[in-house]
Amino acid sequence: MLKINNLNTKINNKKILENINCEIKKWEIFWLLWHNGSWKTTLLKTIIWLISSNWEIFLNNENIENLKVEKRANKWIWYIMQEVPEYVGISIFMYVKAILKNNFNEKKLEEYFNLFWLNWNTYKNRNLDNHLSGWEKKKIEIITNFMMNKQIYLLDEIETALDTTSRQILINIIKQKKEEWISFIIVSHNQDLINLSDNGLLLCNGKIQKAGKIKELNNLYLWKCENCKLQNNCK
Repeated sequence: MLKINNLNTKINNKKILENINCEIKKWEIFWLLWHNGSWKTTLLKTIIWLISSNWEIFLNNENIENLKVEKRANKWIWYIMQEVPEYVGISIFMYVKAILKNNFNEKKLEEYFNLFWLNWNTYKNRNLDNHLSGWEKKKIEIITNFMMNKQIYLLDEIETALDTTSRQILINIIKQKKEEWISFIIVSHNQDLINLSDNGLLLCNGKIQKAGKIKELNNLYLWKCENCKLQNNCK
């Protein structure tokens, strides 16, 4: 579904990501394992084209290297950020309707809200601003984005601000979406989410240290990376 060849990214003339190569298959959950501060968000933003880079990228065998962020979103790639944006003066109803457009379905929205123990009729006229808590905004963001039915989702620590019950609901939604032939690239340190994955990359200092099955990568990460004071000592 998604193939990346020789991704190299520089910011302010500093090399951030170097020789990143990977392939994400249809209905695969693909994991990126590395420490905080190791440019994981940069890689996701590069894939969606929020940050420019030198590389080749193919979606369903089509070269989308020159497509900007709006076009990539229309080509079924979607990025869900760790921090939920605030929209002063915009109601949740207006926000959801603007994001979903032709996919807007109030009955389905109500079902999703109920899944997360939220009442759609109570929330829809409230503003999506700092009067909502972090967990409320995160749930609304997850619901809205997953109703878009993209082919591949880039999830950046999406479980942030969620309690244990809500994380399990999120896991169930990801499993359901996978059955609908939807793929994911996920960044997270949450072991429950990691265990969902099929394959992935173990990265350090902007370079691939190992690629393969998630169980092997996770064991290596926990055994070596979590105890590595230098964070790039792979000898």
